Amino acid sequence: MNHSMTWVKLKKYAEISGDSESAVHARRRAGKWLDGIQCKIVDDNLWINLSEAEKWIEQWGTRKALAA
Repeated sequence: MNHSMTWVKLKKYAEISGDSESAVHARRRAGKWLDGIQCKIVDDNLWINLSEAEKWIEQWGTRKALAA
């Protein structure tokens, strides 16, 4: 996917991806999404890196398929 922006606020990410805000927070707490890579906090706002989030999704699916 080609994005005109690299980073978007969490609310916009949830809107365009269909993912929930609580799922994103859960991934951060679990260490699946790392600050500075898939996400980061700037001025008390959580920002999501669209390219890195998409890479994580692609890699996660591959790892799950290999484990099955």
